[in-house]
Amino acid sequence: MDVKTKVKMLVQQVVEAYLKEQLREKEKIAILLGYQSQNPSVVLEAVTPLIDSYEVTLILSKDWLPSHAALSGKPYVLLDQTSQQELNRIVESCSTLVVPVASYRLLSKLALTMDDELAVWLALQYQLLGKPVVIAKDYIEPTVYQQIHAPHSVQERLQSYIRQIQADQVKWVPLSKLALTVDSQQTAYKEKQSLILAKHVEKAFQDGLKEIVVPEKSRVTPSAKDLAKELKIQITKTSP
Repeated sequence: MDVKTKVKMLVQQVVEAYLKEQLREKEKIAILLGYQSQNPSVVLEAVTPLIDSYEVTLILSKDWLPSHAALSGKPYVLLDQTSQQELNRIVESCSTLVVPVASYRLLSKLALTMDDELAVWLALQYQLLGKPVVIAKDYIEPTVYQQIHAPHSVQERLQSYIRQIQADQVKWVPLSKLALTVDSQQTAYKEKQSLILAKHVEKAFQDGLKEIVVPEKSRVTPSAKDLAKELKIQITKTSP
């Protein structure tokens, strides 16, 4: 094979790889901008790589509407004007929830499983489905001066909430590592191996279900398979 032919083949391979990447369906994530920020521009800068890499659904509070133009015109819903039914559809379609700006209210209520406001309810729905939740800790974790001056009881209470949500597998990271963490959580979610037990099949039967849809890499115990066959419940594996 002459040099000209080799170069032509290499160019063709590069073009095909580029087109394949451009045509690849982007994974879906949801970004919740529901709390005010002292530095909106810094938050938008941290969110931009996610908007470039994923198919993003934005869930905004009215405070963030003026910033929507800087978010590449991505589709959005208003948090306080969206029903739980519609938010549930977002939970089902988007594999990860990203919260670039948090509040003490969100932190405490999420740690205590108190879903009396939509933002917390939304995060809990992701947790209950075993989907990743990534929260930026900037402006929430006590600064060095707050650590020096704040009563120990207040600091310990905040730290206990942080420890609890981390135990619940919420990723609590600085804005600077937001995009990297989302990428790693997406990869981990794809590789996740849920375990389907007989009790899950029994629960599905009690709920009147004829089918259980589980991630592709899920493992089904022999007892679960036998019970599903007996109760005529289909266990279907699907890609995340």
